[in-house]
Amino acid sequence: MPASAKTSTMQHYLDYISIKGFRSIWEIQKLKLRPINILIGANGSGKSNFVEVFSFLNAIRGGKLRNYTAERGGADTILHFGSKVTPEIEIEISFNSQVNGGYQILLGSTDIDELYIKDEGCWFLGKQYWILNAVNGEAGISQPGPRITSWVQSRLDRLRIYHFHDTSKQSPMKRLADVNDNYFLRSDGSNLPAYLLLLREQNQSSYRLIRNTVRRVAPFLYDFQLAPLRRNQNKIRLEWMHKLSDQYFDVSSLSDGTLRFICLATLLLQPTQKRPSPIILDEPELGLHPYAIAMLASMVKAAATETQIIISTQSPLLLDHFEPEDILVTELEDGATTLTRLQSSELEAWLEDYSLGQLWEKNQFGGRP
Repeated sequence: MPASAKTSTMQHYLDYISIKGFRSIWEIQKLKLRPINILIGANGSGKSNFVEVFSFLNAIRGGKLRNYTAERGGADTILHFGSKVTPEIEIEISFNSQVNGGYQILLGSTDIDELYIKDEGCWFLGKQYWILNAVNGEAGISQPGPRITSWVQSRLDRLRIYHFHDTSKQSPMKRLADVNDNYFLRSDGSNLPAYLLLLREQNQSSYRLIRNTVRRVAPFLYDFQLAPLRRNQNKIRLEWMHKLSDQYFDVSSLSDGTLRFICLATLLLQPTQKRPSPIILDEPELGLHPYAIAMLASMVKAAATETQIIISTQSPLLLDHFEPEDILVTELEDGATTLTRLQSSELEAWLEDYSLGQLWEKNQFGGRP
């Protein structure tokens, strides 16, 4: 990859994030983020709430703050222990320290259980600060603005959260997709066949890499069969060819784990310039065979050379493939979520005899009930 292209990609990295008053998070100050950030912790420790912060930012950027608040049950459910305990939510994110640009927002609650913007702004090169004004109850960052605002908007637009959990009969991944819905891979995988078709037509090397990687986990799969439906050229379904048969197979014939792995491979192995950054994955190990988890770790590490990745996981097996500094331990202390990054120097003696996953199971560094 040319150095200029890699530098451009690095500008989408989050340097740090500060969060105050959001759900179980009372206060996290300038949490430094690395290329790989893997959150572990007990159920209820706040991993999901940390991931949810990024959904919250997406809603703010998209002009959907009021919808988000209503869908989550009102401002009182979003504020840490409610508005009587926590009157405000504050979030600050900084993008790549080489650029020193970022965004911050302060929100309060109203008497009718809504959130409103008290203060909002963005900065660039560490000194050019631009105050944003809310419009009709929605954040100023959701509106067209000057160059500084546009720069921050473009970074927020690259930030996406992916959940490939739903593999039921009604799963978005198993429905028909619009052929032209292929600008990016959607967060629920609902446009997977349309996106794979685009890659096959425009980025054959990436398509072959995805297909060949999937074959290593599902060797029976010869190739994807990607074409618009004959009776409706605007729609497409994920179909595939079996290595030993010319029988018709579609997405319903794939196991849940195989389907999730196809989505993960497509997300992580797509061309760098098309990838979101950061990529935020919520429990990507669900339903995966241990070998598939090892392949997932390999794809994450390869992608993280050019794309920032944040993962929430419950898998000791996944942990085994990473370094201590990649791990953020999430714990609940006095009702508030804390995040602590592991250090190799503190685990050096233990790692001579045990893997990271084993140490987690032994509760050597927290993150357990």
